[in-house]
Amino acid sequence: MKRVIIYIMLLAFVFSSCERRPLLTADYAVILNIELNKDVTNYEVEKDPSIMRCVFYDSESGAFVTQSFLPPTGGQVSLVPDRTYDVLVYNFDTESTWLKEENWFHKIYASTSLIPDSFKTRLRSRSESKVDEENIVYDPDHLFVGRINDVFVPARSVDAPILVLDTKAETVVESWLLDVTEVTGVENVGSVVGVITGLAQSNRIGLNEKSIEYVSVYFDTPVIDESGHVTARFNTFGYNPECSMPQILSLVFTDIAGNGHSFDFDVSDAFHGDDGDQHILIETDEIHIPKPMTSGSGGFVPKVDEWEDINTEIRI
Repeated sequence: MKRVIIYIMLLAFVFSSCERRPLLTADYAVILNIELNKDVTNYEVEKDPSIMRCVFYDSESGAFVTQSFLPPTGGQVSLVPDRTYDVLVYNFDTESTWLKEENWFHKIYASTSLIPDSFKTRLRSRSESKVDEENIVYDPDHLFVGRINDVFVPARSVDAPILVLDTKAETVVESWLLDVTEVTGVENVGSVVGVITGLAQSNRIGLNEKSIEYVSVYFDTPVIDESGHVTARFNTFGYNPECSMPQILSLVFTDIAGNGHSFDFDVSDAFHGDDGDQHILIETDEIHIPKPMTSGSGGFVPKVDEWEDINTEIRI
């Protein structure tokens, strides 16, 4: 009788344990789709970024959890389940734009480097400007950033559908065009560079916030044609309304003798407007580069007399 009771108990255990339960994966794979917004004012995306850095942060603390490097269209990422994430995606192939505080979602920011002192010597002709104390930086490369906030990744069974995340990566950098209608004395111009004051120093890309701290942006791309028309293109993190510093454009011409000539223009209205064309037009006839005292490219033109034959003995 005792043996019969044991058999009955065993059968009850077997039938009760045959209930099918889904297996849970130790980690969790998600698909991250990335769409690159190529509609950028005054800038043409010639080719897609070679690689995108995809960072997953803890949504509560903002601390780094994991990362993956994917093609610009996205791909698959393995994550720890039962966790809420903030996701940040950005291109990893910029030259002048660099990032700091990368392990914190709310702190990570993009910025550029200061120009070297040798470049500052070309700017000393700027009026009423303390060049040595001024933070002058290179203009940034375009940085395309995508964000997803508060994504909960649950544990799932092996046969459950995979979670798909979608994000659109848009640039945090602005491209601006500059047109100066007329420069006289074009034949005396050796080179020209530009500086604009009062622009955002950086962008906190997790929050897409322009910094209150400001810098002057340096660009050396102006082109001047035979008619005296100057055109240029430069990039910036933009203007922050909380910055009280005006936007002053300085065009610094170096003549063929090495002398500097600086011309300043208040272009604040262009940055404060809402037209969105990001275009600066300067119509002026006040830019004149006079003929220097000496002609040449370096300010020193040596004169060589006619050659004369000189006979001498050489001991070997």
